[in-house]
Amino acid sequence: MTRRQLSRLILGAAALALAGCGKKIRFPDPPDDAADVPYPRGYPNANTDPKPRGEVQ
Repeated sequence: MTRRQLSRLILGAAALALAGCGKKIRFPDPPDDAADVPYPRGYPNANTDPKPRGEVQ
């Protein structure tokens, strides 16, 4: 194994090791307003969608 191959192997192993680090949440908390929002819901929401302004002249 050449020096270049060995360095690539070490860099790849280090990248994989660092990718496994970090906080992992098993069950995330739902949003605060989750009880108020019916799921599944249609898209686009007619109540919050901006209304078309008409043709621009």
